Amino acid sequence: MPDARVPTSSRARRASDGAVRALSGPVAVIDLGASAVRLVVAQIEPGRPPMVLEEASRGLQIGRDTFSSGRIGPSTMDAAVRAMAGFRSIMDGYGVVACRAVATSAVREAANADIFLDRVRVRTGITIDVIDGSEESRFTYLATRERLRNHPAAEAEHALLLEVGGGSADLTRLERMQPTQSGVYPLGAIRLRQMLASWHGPHEQRIRLLTRHIANVVYDVAQELRLGEATDVIALGSDIRFAAARLVEPVDGFRTVPRDQLVSFVTDVERLDEEELVERFRLPQVDAETLVPAMLVYRELLVSTSATKVVVPDVSLRDGMLVDLAGAGQDQSHADFERQVLASAQTMGEKYRYDGEHAQTVRRLAGQIFDQLKTEHSLGPRDRLLLDVAAILHDIGLFVGLRGHHKHSQYILEAAEIFGLSRDDMKVIANIARYHRRGVPQKTHLQYVSLSREDRVRVNKLAAILRLANALDAEHLTKVQEVKMRPQGESLLIALEGTGDLTMERLVAASRADMLTEVFGRRVVIAGAGVES
Repeated sequence: MPDARVPTSSRARRASDGAVRALSGPVAVIDLGASAVRLVVAQIEPGRPPMVLEEASRGLQIGRDTFSSGRIGPSTMDAAVRAMAGFRSIMDGYGVVACRAVATSAVREAANADIFLDRVRVRTGITIDVIDGSEESRFTYLATRERLRNHPAAEAEHALLLEVGGGSADLTRLERMQPTQSGVYPLGAIRLRQMLASWHGPHEQRIRLLTRHIANVVYDVAQELRLGEATDVIALGSDIRFAAARLVEPVDGFRTVPRDQLVSFVTDVERLDEEELVERFRLPQVDAETLVPAMLVYRELLVSTSATKVVVPDVSLRDGMLVDLAGAGQDQSHADFERQVLASAQTMGEKYRYDGEHAQTVRRLAGQIFDQLKTEHSLGPRDRLLLDVAAILHDIGLFVGLRGHHKHSQYILEAAEIFGLSRDDMKVIANIARYHRRGVPQKTHLQYVSLSREDRVRVNKLAAILRLANALDAEHLTKVQEVKMRPQGESLLIALEGTGDLTMERLVAASRADMLTEVFGRRVVIAGAGVES
């Protein structure tokens, strides 16, 4: 029977909130990947880095199942349950006070993921969160930031942080170690291998097909993330660590591999089939299967940059999870997190040629309204951050077309990735942006009604605020500097301070205060507008 004393993770405790409650004592993190499930038990004490007590791993074929058939097979499910039950025994032996278990693309893309996750939960008491690519990026970034704190790569003006896993490649663009853009791409080693699982031709031709496919994907990635500007590359993952260990000795805990040396290594190993890799390097079969596909991706990404070397620190997603659980420097971490999210949002806005000055004006005004309505909306800092992102990106639909651009903004944002924000976060942001103009939420709006009740309420409140803030910069001239609000009976009195003639802003704001009145139940009166909503 599961030990109820060990709390496991849930969506309510997702680290995308920007900060977590600091813990003390033994904790555990579990990473359910495409080819294995891995456990780390560590001791956490306030003000100290986590101290690893035990590590364990079990090989699984989740990636092979999902990327070939779209489902996790019965035998793989049974193997996963046995592995998790064994991890549970290890955790109980240490008296673990908290556990965070996550699954990535192999589970995320499986059609029967819900059945699988429920079976693990019922039989072991461990709840597994299926995290988005953006949260993967955040965890790997946290681990890398801690490890490279005093390394020259941390000062690089343009760097690329990358990890090739079993199901996907996780890339983050860094500017002086601050993430500005990230993405997760279908270039995982197991996924690539399964793509040619039915191929029975010569090995050389298999490599040519893989190389061509990888080059096509990386070409698009290079345009999106501007890889050519990256002067430094920081690479994570077991395959690149293996390659680096074969090529150079560690210095101060890092391996730095010259670009030409790594390219030569890949050219050498790509000639070998899996049996030859096992024989030459004494590799386990599962590692031999992923080595060449992964290294082909690393090589193509590296040569797309301006970097002359690759820094390979010994860190993983699990290290980032431990840093997150430790909650070290929560206040600073939360401030950093907000800056990183907003920088990523601004980079996305630039991609869609947004009006940056208008976006920042709307964000500033929306923040003023949010802060003055705290007693009315009872929302928190994370909600303020979602409003900030929606304000920055509410008009990106203009890239598609003027007509119905609020709807274009919605579907762009639903499909987008912003560093540190989950897929659920992006759905909320997309809906907030959708209602910055024109109609209000209706039961016929499928993207809105598909949200949870809690998120629909959040969207109503934040969209009402954004709608008013956007109206206050109707002419995109940044004339309104300050919004002052005060309740009076059943009314909400709003006064504007700024430069120039504010007549247009007052009139438009009065006409767009309808949603604010409906959501908060207060009649809005804008001083000087000559009309009341």
